[in-house]
Amino acid sequence: MNEHSYISVTELNLTIKDCFDSGILKNLEIFGEISGWKVSGAHAYFTLKDKSSQLSCVCFNCSRTYKPKDGESVILRGGVDYYVKGGRLSFQVVEIRPLGMGLLALEFEKLKAKLQSEGLFSEEHKKQIPKYCKNILVVTSKTGAVIRDIVTTVRRKNPMIDIVVKDVRVQGESAAKEISRALFAIDKLDYDVIVIARGGGSLEDLAPFFDEELARTVYALSTPVVSAVGHETDFSLCDFVADARAATPTAAAELVAFDYFALLDEVSFKASKIANLSQNKLKNRIMNVQILGGKLQNLATKFYANKQMRLVSVNEKLIVTVKRLTEKKENLATNLLLHLDNLSPLKTLSRGYFRVAKDGKSLKSVDDLSIGDNIETTGFDGKFTSKIEKIEKTEGKE
Repeated sequence: MNEHSYISVTELNLTIKDCFDSGILKNLEIFGEISGWKVSGAHAYFTLKDKSSQLSCVCFNCSRTYKPKDGESVILRGGVDYYVKGGRLSFQVVEIRPLGMGLLALEFEKLKAKLQSEGLFSEEHKKQIPKYCKNILVVTSKTGAVIRDIVTTVRRKNPMIDIVVKDVRVQGESAAKEISRALFAIDKLDYDVIVIARGGGSLEDLAPFFDEELARTVYALSTPVVSAVGHETDFSLCDFVADARAATPTAAAELVAFDYFALLDEVSFKASKIANLSQNKLKNRIMNVQILGGKLQNLATKFYANKQMRLVSVNEKLIVTVKRLTEKKENLATNLLLHLDNLSPLKTLSRGYFRVAKDGKSLKSVDDLSIGDNIETTGFDGKFTSKIEKIEKTEGKE
């Protein structure tokens, strides 16, 4: 091969750069739609698109010109530059002028207005995110940094929560349908909350989350949903229909994970407080019981003292009454004894009277006697036996 029949990569790239630097492709104005706008330091890097093609762009010292948003239609003024070392072509932007919203953004705004008119964004339909979630399902791509950020944030706050990941595509034409099917299946598994997460990107990259079918699926779920799609300034339809929106996946993790350690400290503090309150109440109750016991003892002492005094008084009165009654009874007994003594047959006999008896029975009348009867006569100092020989009755007595 002739050594002059070929050139090096550098020579080719330099030749291409000379073509671009000739001035033909300088100070051009290009119309297109912004995608993937990203600022690094003082410079902005993005892609300018239309329906059929795209062009990499860079805007040095971007603070000097208008700062567009993804999906916005703009006119760029600048020139084509060719980077020799990297072999890359880019459009170096000097000025950016807004032209209006891009076609994709317009379509999304129309769909947003339609869903909003149907009430899919209404606050009254949004479910409360549980304060203490025990199991969380994250719908995202396992290969991205999103799931690592979520798991790290949740675990920093709570080592007890179960985190399950449903791996789905989050970019591309079929991503929206795949996410919708996954959400319908997941909704039956009784998770406390579902987190739909994706990192930032261009409007085209986030297109699945502006899908009407996905938006209606999220709205119809019975499980509370947190949407964490894109960066803080990105708002997708999924964000509007979800029960809560988080600015970033990390913010979503902060939202659904309760602070286990703070809760543990709070429970311990309240338990200690309750124990102290209970102990103080118990001490107060014991003190009150002691005070009441002392009062009761004093009342009992006074009560029994009064009763004892009354008992002594009653006893003294009873003694006096019994003594009087006894004296009275003694006097009555003495009088009765004297009366009995006066009525005593012996005393009568001592006055010269005799008792006459027949067959052991005292005689009261001579009619009880017959001639020949043996009678017994008892006197004060003895008795004797005699036999009836004669009976005479007193005149006038029958």
